[in-house]
Amino acid sequence: MTKAEYTAAVCAALRRLTPRERTAVREEIDGHIQDHMADLLALDYPEELAEQRALSAMGDPEEVGKAISRQYSPFWLAAGRLAAAALVLLALMVLTNAQSWVGLMADNLQARWAPGSAVPEWMEQVHQETDIRLEVGSDVLYIFGVGTDAETGIVTVLSCWYDQNPLGLVSGNTVTFQDCRGQVLPGGGVGGPYDAAADFRRQSLSVLPGDPYVTVVCERYGARYTAQVPLVWEDGL
Repeated sequence: MTKAEYTAAVCAALRRLTPRERTAVREEIDGHIQDHMADLLALDYPEELAEQRALSAMGDPEEVGKAISRQYSPFWLAAGRLAAAALVLLALMVLTNAQSWVGLMADNLQARWAPGSAVPEWMEQVHQETDIRLEVGSDVLYIFGVGTDAETGIVTVLSCWYDQNPLGLVSGNTVTFQDCRGQVLPGGGVGGPYDAAADFRRQSLSVLPGDPYVTVVCERYGARYTAQVPLVWEDGL
């Protein structure tokens, strides 16, 4: 019997082992045979005789295989398979969450750097792109477009909310506007694209033509946040 035949005979007697465990046993048996042979070769044994003596010292291959099988409890085999299944399930969950995180980040970055691309039909109604950002807690109110109509005194303000953390969720807030004299402005708002990462708004305000600015006001948790929004009138007022 050669060492390859001996190892194959041991593995044939194994029971209830996974493919990975069988590979580990095969490598362990081969290692023991090689160690025995190395010792005998060091004593000037011929290689063929060293192999036969090493195999004899290992014992009957079928008995060796049965003894090894008894070391692997069916419980641990089942537990190993359950653990492997759990790892696969966890990987699927992580992948699904990763896809959600990627979506959140994409929406946040769009609101942060290119909000107009989310509402191109709104951008046609304004003539002034702005970059006014008001930090409200962990959120940011970004006013990115303003339009004015000198005949009617109507001001259109485009804004969006996003979280400062690219993976954060936006809380959303109600804001009011005041004219340059401090009077709360009447007007209505229209909601636009909204998800957990960004919230877009379009507001129409009625002011006196020629007013130089309006003030956006947001109150949260007892704090007051304000920012001035300059107005540019198309007719030069």
